[in-house]
Amino acid sequence: MNEKLQQLATSLKGELHFDYTMRLLYATDASAYQEMPLEVAIPKSIGDIKKLISFARENNTSLIPRTAGTSLAGQVVGNGIIVDVGKNFTQILELNKEEQWVRVQPGVIRDELNMFLKPHGLFFGPETSTASRAMIGGMIGNNSCGLHSIIWGNTRDNLLEVKAILSDG
Repeated sequence: MNEKLQQLATSLKGELHFDYTMRLLYATDASAYQEMPLEVAIPKSIGDIKKLISFARENNTSLIPRTAGTSLAGQVVGNGIIVDVGKNFTQILELNKEEQWVRVQPGVIRDELNMFLKPHGLFFGPETSTASRAMIGGMIGNNSCGLHSIIWGNTRDNLLEVKAILSDG
């Protein structure tokens, strides 16, 4: 497997770590759970993500998408490939003030999104306790809510659509 990982590493624009230290750093989230991943990928492009999906499918392993790692129930730990999109997929791509929606990448931090939206009289309602670190991709994966979810709803109530890459690429 190490040879296959080396080949994968040379084909990516982003980073691929299979050293003990980096894997140990990603073996936990904000929960009490710990599980050593096979490797840690920090993709730089959609092409990198497609390559990781193909690699996982061909090598019968799992992908564990991850942003900030603030999950409290171990959702972003596992023995597959951690795919950290929180470093390079951090852009607010489009704002439609008239229709009151915004298009973002998964690594956008919830509080930073709301700072961007505030001058336009808008905000993203789900308010996790970790809103200063929680990223939209993780909030979608967890269907995050918060103290005022009865008023503002949970994440899925505030989501119009998701562009995703499935396991077949």
